[in-house]
Amino acid sequence: MSPTASISSGEQVVAVVAHPDDAELLCYGTLRTARAAGAVVSVVVVTCGANGVSITDAGAGRRLTEDEREKEVIEAWHGTGIDVIFLRLTDGALVADLGLISRVESELNRLGCTLLITHSARVANDHQDHLAVAAAAANAATRVPTCHTMLHGEPHAPRSGFSPTVLVDITDVLDDKVRALGAHHSQSGRWYLSKEYTLHRAAQAGWLLRPAAAADGRAFEAFETTLLTLRFAPSGEDSP
Repeated sequence: MSPTASISSGEQVVAVVAHPDDAELLCYGTLRTARAAGAVVSVVVVTCGANGVSITDAGAGRRLTEDEREKEVIEAWHGTGIDVIFLRLTDGALVADLGLISRVESELNRLGCTLLITHSARVANDHQDHLAVAAAAANAATRVPTCHTMLHGEPHAPRSGFSPTVLVDITDVLDDKVRALGAHHSQSGRWYLSKEYTLHRAAQAGWLLRPAAAADGRAFEAFETTLLTLRFAPSGEDSP
């Protein structure tokens, strides 16, 4: 048995996120790594993000069109082999009600989701849309028979109390993650999209849980889990 878990080519990995830059923040490296391993990978973006204007930009009259941030997502994932689905709901006031849960459940079933990645539902000071999507996705996944594992990505909310137990090594695609976050031109100036923060967080996850690997220069994305199903494939020696 390998000391680390692996993602096989039979997996259908689905990230369900609230806003157009959330998947890149939470799990870009993980999704790229899963795709390289042969998994089918999809990103479901729940809102168009048109209300994602900073106070400074809003005061200057800056407004976003409903498709502006969608184009940034397409740019961020271009050439990765990862599909992006847009539900195009309005950001800012999502509620984990029947409508949202049903929309998410429908997508998870349609995609045959086996491994779900979404926001953390435990972080009280996180964005309200993140919390709503996390609750809706967790609720929906209980009725998706193929879904065997659920991971909750690290929020960028300060003092969040996030306590990861799962790491994914993203060293080989860390630079690509920085570039993908840079595709979100409408959000320029936000500290959590910066290269400095991205590199810091990728190192911090390792220092927290695998300091020897961090000291060796490895970079990680960190997750909590509310569902983890271990499945053991036979080794090559056991194959007929």
